[in-house]
Amino acid sequence: MEETNKIQMRKRNMKLFPAYKAFSWDYLFFYTVNFLFLTQIKNINAADVVLIDSFYYLFTMFSQIPATFIIEFLGRKNSIILGNILNCTYILVVLFSNNLFNLIIAEMLSATAFAIKESAEPSLLNESIPPSKWKSKIFAKISQKGASRYYIINAITKIVAGILYEVNPYIPLLLSLFVLILVTTMSILFIEPVKKRKKKKVKSVGQLKEIGKAFQFVLKSERVKSLILFAAVMKGILSIVSNYEISMLEDLEVPSSYLGILFAILGVIAGMASKRQEKMHNRLRNKTLSVVGFSIVFTCIFSGIFGVITKEYQIGILFIMIAYIVKYAFEGMYEPLMEKYMSNFTNEEIDTKIFTANNFLKGIAGAVSGILAAFLLDRMETAYCMVIIGILFGILMLLVCKFMKSRVGLKPEEYAKEEVKYDKMKETL
Repeated sequence: MEETNKIQMRKRNMKLFPAYKAFSWDYLFFYTVNFLFLTQIKNINAADVVLIDSFYYLFTMFSQIPATFIIEFLGRKNSIILGNILNCTYILVVLFSNNLFNLIIAEMLSATAFAIKESAEPSLLNESIPPSKWKSKIFAKISQKGASRYYIINAITKIVAGILYEVNPYIPLLLSLFVLILVTTMSILFIEPVKKRKKKKVKSVGQLKEIGKAFQFVLKSERVKSLILFAAVMKGILSIVSNYEISMLEDLEVPSSYLGILFAILGVIAGMASKRQEKMHNRLRNKTLSVVGFSIVFTCIFSGIFGVITKEYQIGILFIMIAYIVKYAFEGMYEPLMEKYMSNFTNEEIDTKIFTANNFLKGIAGAVSGILAAFLLDRMETAYCMVIIGILFGILMLLVCKFMKSRVGLKPEEYAKEEVKYDKMKETL
């Protein structure tokens, strides 16, 4: 009977996850118009909007340990439900906010939601896939399927949001809230993959020690440290560029309806590219992340240079579009690849802790990067900011990739025993 329930759980979760991720990975109907909504409707300065993102990442950092306790206490499924409810609340606060303080509270809610979701969701999928030598590929395939669908849906919603924003700026946010309510309903359909320990109340001190032990492994593991450092650098540049891209086009006086169409097309490109992540991994192996990272850095620098040129020569905007296309293609491949690499050699004892440690350092990187981005944007045009950020992160990327070179992308037998001690495959041997 227990085995039958486990099979049913695996089937349900693996089948539902791509559809769930397609609608829940991030806020639909929201991005692109959110920058315009805050600057034009709420009258928030562009530099302050970028700074608000720093509060998001700061709260993300402080939310990681509580998020781990929440997941341990509620389980993966219920934690995901809670995260989605918090996201619904976030949109409501943004809708009714009338000052910077309200928006900071909103960012706290969103950060807590994603701190929970970004650890619980991949962990739920990871624990729903039966142990086998194909587990990593199955995880990547399911995650990629959800990501590619998200990019397509996100593209459509961006076009619609851009058009509806011209009609009434509040409509896209109301639609975003509706989707989040739908997502919350979908998350209720998951089946919890990890049974709680037999009614044995785990004391807070004992639980804290268990988490501490897991974090010791993360700190000792050269492979995990390398991946987390790389993810932090990527989070830093991607979080900055996501706002700078829109800000630069706004500087160039591109209408909001055109922005919706443009970023919709870029979303489709990212979705199509995400389907090729496995081919890229097979071709480049341990060079995959380096190629992705440097490609995104170079597109940041080039789009900034062409942003300056466009002021004099309109043809420059064509090259900005090409740079954006390349950036979104690599970003589309990056997300499922990183989730796959992070989930390798893990089981239910360690996976949420690795995702939590990853999100913690990404929170620090996002907060510091956001403060730097706001500082620069308050003093110069966006195009110049793009060039400076690209150069700075290019240096960081070079250092991190050098550190990763002998630590990531090895065969299982080439890693030290400590590195793969949580490998779930061992349980089947």
